[in-house]
Amino acid sequence: MILGASDFSGRVTFITGPEKGCGKTSLLNYALGLLRGAGEAPAFLGVGFDGEASALGAGAGSGAAARAPRIACRAGEVFVSSEPFLRSSSCAPEILEALPGSTALGRLAVARARRDGLAVLVGAERNEYSALAIGAIRSEGWARSVLVDGAMNRITLVCAFRGARFLFAVRASPGDLERNVRAMRRIYALARLPEVAPGNGGTATAAPAGGSQPEPSCRVEGPLTDQTLARVPAAARTIVVADFTKVFLDDRALAALSRDRVLAVEHGIEFGGFVVSLRDLSRERFAAALGAPGGPAAPGLEEAVAYDPYEAACA
Repeated sequence: MILGASDFSGRVTFITGPEKGCGKTSLLNYALGLLRGAGEAPAFLGVGFDGEASALGAGAGSGAAARAPRIACRAGEVFVSSEPFLRSSSCAPEILEALPGSTALGRLAVARARRDGLAVLVGAERNEYSALAIGAIRSEGWARSVLVDGAMNRITLVCAFRGARFLFAVRASPGDLERNVRAMRRIYALARLPEVAPGNGGTATAAPAGGSQPEPSCRVEGPLTDQTLARVPAAARTIVVADFTKVFLDDRALAALSRDRVLAVEHGIEFGGFVVSLRDLSRERFAAALGAPGGPAAPGLEEAVAYDPYEAACA
């Protein structure tokens, strides 16, 4: 898979990953570079404080500001931050809209850079506030393309924006190879769950394998856990959840469920692929691990992987 500006242009893209340090911010910067190269002035925002609000304690004082990760931005680009960091930003931000609520790092606002400089991303800790920020950016025409440096639990936001999708960043080394491969297989399988029409039983509208799902079906309200799964009638052949972020079953439970039942979603979430950065690993060894026996079948998984695009761009 090769990423280009067209993969991000004119849409909302959520950049997610399994954990801290997985390469989300590197991917954000790479995507920004692609859009800039195509002549766009994109918008970008984060979840919490660059994904880790608690690291700075309860305020954005001078000590916090000194440790704050900064994103290079260009004049005309739009971002979300908190008032204390906006005042100290070198990009001369113009506040476009104040957002409701507040964070430990101050009240949030959507801002536009008036000159090239650095910005600190401070995002909302509640999904609805992030949705408000993205909605305002799109409806007011402040930017065509929006990038969200987020976490897995913010994928639920993707459903709120038509045409939005998510990418999954992974940074793998020999010591965490097995864990990362398991995470990728799981995300790939969940993102490909068949989609059924809400309130339409088990009739599939966009199932990868095509056709309808077996009846009878049972819709699970809220998260699908071991406890809620135990309450599903034994006769149900299809289990329907709102979207795959509601699935909280481990790999073993998912495999057991798939042997005699179908798990489906009411709202599919478009998946843009994996962006993998390798450390002391060859592509051949990583690809072999993806296809190793013992894991769930995942045809096409390796074709959904882009390897080290930012490093290739700098070569």
